[in-house]
This record gives sequence, C-alpha cells and structure tokens, in this order.
Amino acid sequence: MTSCQNEKKLNGTWISSYKFSDNDSIKNYDVGDFPFNQLITFDNGTFHIIEFKYDSYENKRTAQFELKGKNLLDFENKYFVISGNEDYNSEIIDPLTKDSLVFKNYNQNSVYKRLVDSLKNKSIDIKLRGKKFVRNFRKWTDTIQFINDSVYVSNSWKFGDSDHFMWERIKHNGFDILFTENYAPFILKKQIGDEIYVSVLGNKKEDYILKEIE
Repeated sequence: MTSCQNEKKLNGTWISSYKFSDNDSIKNYDVGDFPFNQLITFDNGTFHIIEFKYDSYENKRTAQFELKGKNLLDFENKYFVISGNEDYNSEIIDPLTKDSLVFKNYNQNSVYKRLVDSLKNKSIDIKLRGKKFVRNFRKWTDTIQFINDSVYVSNSWKFGDSDHFMWERIKHNGFDILFTENYAPFILKKQIGDEIYVSVLGNKKEDYILKEIE
C-alpha cells in the first residue's frame, strides 16, 4: 500500500488516550496518571495539533507532513512534534487499525483514538463555568466546581496542599473536549436536564455522566 493511501487513512481527528512504555504490563490510562491531553487532525497531508495549553508553551501547530515507511515527518523540517517542544521522528506502529494510532519515541508509546461522528456534541450550549458537578470515573467519585474559565476545584484530589486544578475546553470539528490536569480527556456529547453525557476513550469507550448539583 502506498504512502499516499496510508496518509488518507490517517484523515480525521484523533484524541490522546494513554501512554505506556515497552516494559509496562498494563496498557491503559489509570486514574492518578499524568493525563495526556492532545488532539491531532490529519487532512490530506496536513496535520493540526492542539495540546492542553497548560502543558505546552506552543499548544497549537499546523504543518504539512509526509509518511516515509513508518516514519511520520514534518514535510519542511523533517521532524514531527507530538508532545511538548521535543523534536523527533515518530514511528507509526498501527497506522491502519480502524480506531487506534500509536506513536513511538524510544521506549515510550503514545496511543490515540479516532473520534467518530457519533461523539460530536449534540447540545447547543453546555455550560461549565460557575457550576458544580459530581463526576464519576471508574471506581472514583469526585465533586468538582468550575470556578472560572481556567480553574476548577476538586474535593477528591490535591496537588501538594492545593485542590485547585487547571482545565480547558476545546471545540474542534464538531467535537467538544474537556482537558483537565488529573483525568483523561472527557468528550462532551449532550446535555439532558442537569446531566452531561461524556465519553472517555481508553482501551475501549467508557461512558459517564456529569451531574450538576447545587
């Protein structure tokens, strides 16, 4: 299969899922891991990266790329930036699976999941700022309050003595994404009454509800 055909198979928007090293026995996101907050859109030889702005100095980047074998390279500079400001070639391990894409840097593997249209936001105006929610994630239950456009308070997590964390909401190609400092990215899908329906993409899709409380 030609590089051009493979490049077209990359077309679409992908969300960061989890990282693992070659020696890890568990390959999935676990609560308490440092979250991995990125979106990558591929569009016929062009990529657009959006990162959690509180993790990266340069949180948005658009450029052309080329696929050489299993290496995904910036067309002009011959490198591809996946995280932070580190420059390196990135090997695609599984470029042709239906919903997964894995980049490798040395022994570190970064897994992305394809965002499908059914995950797009179906509600016109979901509001978070100034509101308080009960957030369930696997076995964890957390009450969070979005203080303003960038800070939320958690009743279950602390960093040192602080229960204040950063958050960012990204609206891109019809998808509505919530990046936070201590959870995997939440995909906001719809709101019915005081409940916001969200999904998380790990090894499989997990569905949760953010329930607004007083």
